[in-house]
Amino acid sequence: MKDFLKHISVYGVLPVIGKFAGFFLVPIYARVFSSYEFGIVELLVTLASFLMFACNLEFYTAIGRFFYDREALHEKKKLISTGLFLTLIFTVLVIILSFVFEDLLFEKYFEGGDYHFEYRISLVWLFFSALYTYLGIIPRYDKKPKLFVLITAVSLLIRIGSTILYVLVFDAGVAGVIYGHITGSAISTILNGIVSWKYLGFVFNWQDAKEIIRFSVPIVPGLLLIGLWNPLSRSLVSKFFSIETVGLLSFAVRITSVMAILNSAIHLAWNPLLFENYKKDTFKADVYRISRLVSVVALFGSIVLTLLSPEICIYIGTPEYAESAILIGFLALNGSLEVLTRMRGFGPLVQKKTYLLTATELIRTGLGVALLFVLQNKLGLIGIGLAFIIPSFVKYILLVFYTSNNIEIKFHSFIELFLLILLGISMVSISLSVNMISRISVLALITIVVFMMLRHMKVIKIFIR
Repeated sequence: MKDFLKHISVYGVLPVIGKFAGFFLVPIYARVFSSYEFGIVELLVTLASFLMFACNLEFYTAIGRFFYDREALHEKKKLISTGLFLTLIFTVLVIILSFVFEDLLFEKYFEGGDYHFEYRISLVWLFFSALYTYLGIIPRYDKKPKLFVLITAVSLLIRIGSTILYVLVFDAGVAGVIYGHITGSAISTILNGIVSWKYLGFVFNWQDAKEIIRFSVPIVPGLLLIGLWNPLSRSLVSKFFSIETVGLLSFAVRITSVMAILNSAIHLAWNPLLFENYKKDTFKADVYRISRLVSVVALFGSIVLTLLSPEICIYIGTPEYAESAILIGFLALNGSLEVLTRMRGFGPLVQKKTYLLTATELIRTGLGVALLFVLQNKLGLIGIGLAFIIPSFVKYILLVFYTSNNIEIKFHSFIELFLLILLGISMVSISLSVNMISRISVLALITIVVFMMLRHMKVIKIFIR
């Protein structure tokens, strides 16, 4: 529990810095670039991020899974070096194919335009980005979370500073943004390479390569489906509801993005602890305690966002976004389910059956699309909320049931059932437009109850220490 809380507190810094960086650069871009140029920047960054899947193919996840199974340093070195060579091979292949199909991409994706130079230097950024993403996994599994966060934060700040320099001082235009990404990625690659030097060498082992590929490649389609869901769901909402409804949904998503910060922190902290400890005798008891704590924090955060959603919509947004309050409760619960699925649905990772992750993601995406088709505008914003919640709940049930059944581990408790009921009541109160004083009074009582729960779990004492 101490290690988990320490790692969460350390890794939780990165999502905050990342969101601040994105927020800080937007007003600069808006003043320097036309809307068309801003769109080109977004297209280049999005394309490079998408191509990253084909470069890395989740090799770094496989490295994490097998890292603690290799006890001797030379075995770890052989594993990590093999994964690095695989990353380099696939990255070079992707870059070559990107050059070959450059004209086709410009015709279909960019719809013409004279940004071939910017496209080509974005492939340079893709090369460094693939390397630093892979190398960045090693400090996490080498139990150096603070060093990992420091390197990532420094690289991010260098990217922001260099981007401002290229765009504002050197007037490099759209290319300046890509130069900034290249600078940050190159620095991160160098720093992570220095930190991980003892694990790197000119070693390639075919057996390790086959094991890495068998583990990692089945995960990729599921991740692509996760990336596809956001644009697809927005498109369907605009079709079945209205563009204004998409705006209400987008506003609610940004308000509940605080859950994404928790999810990102757990993503960075949990896998190293999981892969290191899953063979230990105390693992099941430890996971129960940790996942119970996470469920209390996540569900309480969802309750807070839900009960305060009308005021959040009015004071952070405008009265025009008041209807988003109905969606906030659903999206907050959806965020909680994503966090708990990551914590509890680890069975396929531990048992090396990663194709199940893609299968459940396929079910979730298909069910979400079907619900938007069926519900359309029948239930208004509540229908959209259900189209997000029900598929996530089904995915949670499938992965957690598999993990619980195959590893024989207990997850659920009366405490989280109690909080889930309170969250449901909170969502109903928003739908019924219960007045602010009543909602805040209830929230105060729930806060006291949750504080007592955390005290009972001895979490408060651990934080103080």
